[in-house]
Amino acid sequence: MSTYRVTASRDEGWWGLVVGGPGLKRDYHTQVKRLDHAEAMARDLIALMLEIDGPEVGDIEITLADAELAEELAVTQQARETAERQREEAGRRTRQIAQRMRTRGYSQRDIGILLGISHQAVGKLLGEKANPLARDGVLGKKAIPSANGKRRIDA
Repeated sequence: MSTYRVTASRDEGWWGLVVGGPGLKRDYHTQVKRLDHAEAMARDLIALMLEIDGPEVGDIEITLADAELAEELAVTQQARETAERQREEAGRRTRQIAQRMRTRGYSQRDIGILLGISHQAVGKLLGEKANPLARDGVLGKKAIPSANGKRRIDA
């Protein structure tokens, strides 16, 4: 599948687009008011020039004409991708250690304290339903509502 390049530059409230790529005899110019319309406009232009249907147009790659901002944007996107990978790794490790602590008998509250998260978040990590008795290790005991609306535990 072909990739077409669109170079976008901002000028007086409009985005000027320069569209080029395989099969096009030259670069073509068009404009859009909002950048989120650039891909559709470029796709329509390419389809018109190549006399094909829009869905047949390959990938559209949009870049900024401002080289300084384009470079800064690329660095920012790379940092965001790195941060996302690190967040996923931290989540995986957090789930693993929470599960290991649980198998060693730690309560959800204790796990939460050690991990610096709420006991409710621990319950979600462990895939347990929000059961106020389970988080405190009071499973198997019967909760009886008292007159004041609070729960009383009977052994």
